[in-house]
Amino acid sequence: MDLNGKVAVVTGAGRGIGKSLAIALAKERCNVVLVSRTEEELKKTSSEINSLGSKSIYFNIDLSIKENIEMLINKTLDRFGTIDILINNAAVLYSSDFLDITEEEWDKTMNINLRSVFLLSQPILKIMEEKKSGYIINVSSTAALEVPPGIAAYGISKIAMNGLSQAMYEHGKSYNVKVSTIFPGMTDTKMLRELSPPVQKEKWMAPEDIAGCILFLLKQSDRTVVREIIPWAARHDKI
Repeated sequence: MDLNGKVAVVTGAGRGIGKSLAIALAKERCNVVLVSRTEEELKKTSSEINSLGSKSIYFNIDLSIKENIEMLINKTLDRFGTIDILINNAAVLYSSDFLDITEEEWDKTMNINLRSVFLLSQPILKIMEEKKSGYIINVSSTAALEVPPGIAAYGISKIAMNGLSQAMYEHGKSYNVKVSTIFPGMTDTKMLRELSPPVQKEKWMAPEDIAGCILFLLKQSDRTVVREIIPWAARHDKI
């Protein structure tokens, strides 16, 4: 895909992987729609994108609420006319063994990590289907490949996301819409730092590493789709 002039929606774009990806897309001349619940961080990311000569708008919203998504899509279409790329990156993580997960932690994890992906992807996939082009990339985790006991709800939500990705892929392929899933290993984000895993930070990947992998997916020819990609940390540490 030629990214010049494309319109990309990136969730969790205020910091970490989402911010690094948004900046990388802007350098490729994409117009970027930034979504997060951290408004000050969104403003900074938007300012950086605008300084690169690309256009951006941002939405400080809760993606688990359908009305917020309808507003986001309508305003994006009013501003840019279409949506070419969707990166479902927003996530929350709680450090709780399975028997210690509270209902509040469970519900919030599933709302952000799964429900929001469904609510946002469904209408955007319809837009892409109508024009017979587009790319959706879901940011999962190596925690979906082997669920760590200390972050059970997070791992389970990412397993469910993988099933959603498969369903979206099967639907989209008849309409020239690509769907891929990326499974990052340990990456230096605020979410991981707050978890304080017993692994030296020097062994973690940087958000820019994951952004580079996503650009690799997006830049494949129209003839090719890489359905899954797993960037691992140096010693295959999982999160």
